[in-house]
Amino acid sequence: MYNKLKQGFVGKTMTQQQIAKWERARSKGKAMYVARFTLLCGTIAFVVNSLGARYLMGAPLRAKYLLAPVLLWYAYGSLGSLVNWYLMENKYRESLNEK
Repeated sequence: MYNKLKQGFVGKTMTQQQIAKWERARSKGKAMYVARFTLLCGTIAFVVNSLGARYLMGAPLRAKYLLAPVLLWYAYGSLGSLVNWYLMENKYRESLNEK
């Protein structure tokens, strides 16, 4: 039962392609992975949020109104990237242990 629950939350083991892709990401280092993931996710979330607020609610796009959301979305992006790193690392180790 524990294995079925674990598979439901963690997912399936990694394929060979996923392992190779993760090994390439690991070789560049955790700091580079976190920086890229943070910039990508933080920027996308900020742009969608800012433009959504502008066009859906008519909020003005002023610098003083954009500073707090920038900090917020990049903080969320960095936390998300760290969580993603550790989850992928665990999944990678489990895949290697099964083989």
